[in-house]
Amino acid sequence: MAKKPTGTLGPLTITTSDGRTSAEQQKIVWPSDQKDVERKILELFVSEFERTGAKFLRIEDGGTKDLDFRVTLPGGQAYVELMEVVIPEPSTIPFQNGQQWHEPLAYASNIFGAVEKKVRKYGFSHTIPIHLLLYLTHEQYAPNEAAIYTLRHYFKVNKHPFEYVFFLIPLTTDACDLRVIFTIEHRAVN
Repeated sequence: MAKKPTGTLGPLTITTSDGRTSAEQQKIVWPSDQKDVERKILELFVSEFERTGAKFLRIEDGGTKDLDFRVTLPGGQAYVELMEVVIPEPSTIPFQNGQQWHEPLAYASNIFGAVEKKVRKYGFSHTIPIHLLLYLTHEQYAPNEAAIYTLRHYFKVNKHPFEYVFFLIPLTTDACDLRVIFTIEHRAVN
């Protein structure tokens, strides 16, 4: 089986010795299997949520043949669908090391284009809510603040079945930056 490609997301360690400053990117060691990477991402997600006082009562793989995870919270159940953000520019090599600047509108448009494929797959009506968790394993695709803002706008004004949308950026093996992109309360009224 082919190893799933992953980037070098991880902490930047800066040291100073003898008046010289150096920096080294520490690599997060990801599992080689796609499902195991998704489990690691969900672990980071759950850990970050529970750090703020939320509680997950149960976490199961799948729940359907397509959706990634089914979680039970004090308020009920929900599916958590994961989507890795990988948006190489045309004629570039994907999975390069290092951050790159992304034009916010193109970045959000690319991501929402991939989301629309999930929307076509899952439809709009569900008895159990679906939450979408966008994530990175490649620092090359990390968003800037303008891209996050633009992505929020896309989810607000376009129809989709997700009650919550999050964006998870791993920082270390055990820590992440978790951004709320959309909540059902923010949906634009048409």
